[in-house]
Amino acid sequence: MATDPYGVLGVPRDASADEIKSAFRKLARQYHPDVNPNDPTAEDKFKEVSAAYEILSDPQKRARYDQFGVTDDQQGGGPGGDFFQDVGVGDIFEAFFGGMGGQRRRTNGVDGEDVRAEVVLQLKDVLQSSERKFTYRRNAKCSTCGGNGARPGTQPVTCGTCQGQGVVGRVQQTILGSIRTQTTCPTCQGTGRSIPDPCPTCRARGREAVTAELTVTIPAGIEEGTTLRVGGKGSDGIGMGRPGDLYVTVHVAEDSRFEREGRDLFASLDLTFAQAAIGDTVTIEGLTGPVELSVEAGTQPGATKRVKGEGVPKLNGGPRGDLVVEFGVLVPKRLSAEEADLLREFARKRGEPVPEGPSGGGFLGGLFGKKKK
Repeated sequence: MATDPYGVLGVPRDASADEIKSAFRKLARQYHPDVNPNDPTAEDKFKEVSAAYEILSDPQKRARYDQFGVTDDQQGGGPGGDFFQDVGVGDIFEAFFGGMGGQRRRTNGVDGEDVRAEVVLQLKDVLQSSERKFTYRRNAKCSTCGGNGARPGTQPVTCGTCQGQGVVGRVQQTILGSIRTQTTCPTCQGTGRSIPDPCPTCRARGREAVTAELTVTIPAGIEEGTTLRVGGKGSDGIGMGRPGDLYVTVHVAEDSRFEREGRDLFASLDLTFAQAAIGDTVTIEGLTGPVELSVEAGTQPGATKRVKGEGVPKLNGGPRGDLVVEFGVLVPKRLSAEEADLLREFARKRGEPVPEGPSGGGFLGGLFGKKKK
């Protein structure tokens, strides 16, 4: 009786492709024979885990198993059989080295490439989720031949090298014994077809570069450089290959009024000496409009004021952070003689040293002349 692949990998029947892949990677590393040289059961367990992944990672085989409780491969002996004959070398590389990158190849087709695009938001746009329409370049099925690569009125033929399988096999001798692996057919590059009379538009490639338009939803609170994945919106595959994904990088334009740290915004505001000493009510421009601030008497340079709820929300929404305002104090660069005398009087009344100005002259030096005796 065939072993349940879900039970072997320890995943539920509604597990996603990512959950299945993650479980396989973990178990494959755990039971790999090279990691367990003294455990004679490790090799069998490794083959069992790999065979289970081979079923659940293939949508068609997984569907057959879910419906009938068995796949065509299992009828000949089950997961304990010749696993390496059925699992491509790409799955092994992906398990231990994180994938081979580039296009993913499969029998009778080549998966489409992933595509990247960018959108730009203003800082105030992150206060709530929004939709953004943009254009990007991708490879789509050829409009002339419909994706088969052949001139209209003609058809591709089966590749004579791989007999339409898109892969060719070879046997290697390893520490595990004879291992049969599969590689992409060098003649048809994995499509399983040969094209005697190529399409004049795509020249047998089956695809052409086009400009696509898409609208994506940007979640509230998104930060600079965040990348969103849109499944299946990359380039079209070739033959039976699956489409790639679209990765959209979101840029949040800088706002000269603020610095952002997580949910909080930071700004600066200069006060006059009188405002800082006596106290005042001042207004600063926030993200959504004017924000009124109360300045306490005796506010020192570098003091801060926190305004609740005037920042930005966390990712995907929620309460907004705060606006933190740092105060500076403006010192006049030029004073009239009358203003200088008023400041000297102020110093006398507070019992502070009375400034004479640079070089012993009046306030701000010779600008106002020496004091009269």
